[in-house]
Amino acid sequence: MDFLDHKTIYTIMHLFGVAMGAGGAYMSDIMFLSCLRDRVFSKTEVRFLKIGSGMVWTGLLILFLSGFGMFTLNPGHYVESSKFLAKMIIVGVIALNGAIMHTVQMPLILRHQGGHFPSSDEFVRKTPLLLIGGAISIPSWTFAIVLGALRGLPYSIGQILLVYAAVLVIAITTALVLKNTLFFGSSSKKK
Repeated sequence: MDFLDHKTIYTIMHLFGVAMGAGGAYMSDIMFLSCLRDRVFSKTEVRFLKIGSGMVWTGLLILFLSGFGMFTLNPGHYVESSKFLAKMIIVGVIALNGAIMHTVQMPLILRHQGGHFPSSDEFVRKTPLLLIGGAISIPSWTFAIVLGALRGLPYSIGQILLVYAAVLVIAITTALVLKNTLFFGSSSKKK
C-alpha cells in the first residue's frame, strides 16, 4: 500500500477532525440560536448541545493528534509558516472558547433548562458571555478551515491575526448589538 503513507494517514485523520469539530461547533451554534426563539432550553435541546460539545472536543483531539503527526514529518517547514502559526493560535482560541463554554456557559444553560431564561436575573447578566462565545466560535472555526485549505499565504502572522481579530471584533459587536433582539425580543415577555 504505497499510496497510504504517514502524511496521507495524518491528512485523512485531520479531515475527520475538522468535520467533527467544525460540524459540532456549527451545529451547536445553530441549535443555540434556535433555542432563542421560544426563550426556553428544552431537555432535548440541551442534550443536542451536549452532543455538539462532545463532537467539538473529539474533533479537537483528532486535530491535535493528526496535526502533531504532520508536524513531526517536517517541523522546519511548519515552524517557518506564518499560515501554520496563525492557525495554531486560532485553534488555541477555539480550545479556550470551548473550555469556557464547557465550564461556565453550559452549567448556566443547565441551571435554566426548562425555564423561561429571560426571566432569570442571572441569565440576563451572563447573556453577553454566551453571545461572545458564539461570536468567537463560528469565525474561528471558519478561519482555521480556510487557513488549512490554502496552500500558502504571502502575509505575516501579524497580518493574518489582525484580519482575524477584526472579524472577531465585528462578530462580537454584532452579537452584542443584537442581544436584545435575540434574547429579549417581543416574544420574551415573562410567563
